[in-house]
Amino acid sequence: MRKRLITWTILTSALVAVAVWTVLGPPAHPSSPHLPSRTAAMR
Repeated sequence: MRKRLITWTILTSALVAVAVWTVLGPPAHPSSPHLPSRTAAMR
């Protein structure tokens, strides 16, 4: 049962990650992972 829960969590998070990637697109600047402009743009 626990193994199934872990698998479900991983699959769900992967699906969410793909959805977010599709909507937002890949990061504009991969060289700098933490951009202050990204949080400002989300507001």
